[in-house]
Amino acid sequence: MTAGKPASEEQRQRVEAVQHITEAHRILNRLRDEANKHPASREAIAEAVQKLEMALAILSVKTGGVF
Repeated sequence: MTAGKPASEEQRQRVEAVQHITEAHRILNRLRDEANKHPASREAIAEAVQKLEMALAILSVKTGGVF
């Protein structure tokens, strides 16, 4: 537990973060599928998706794998 924050507040923040990451993952997968339908933008979308996935991975490591 973080000093100064009640356990319930920490839990609420964790649940909210997991919800955001879950939604982001769903959107990233949808974008990846859409990129396969549009060859001209495929590389740009694939690169953006990869960078966002890396950012999520780094965030997960920095938060101790909470997600």
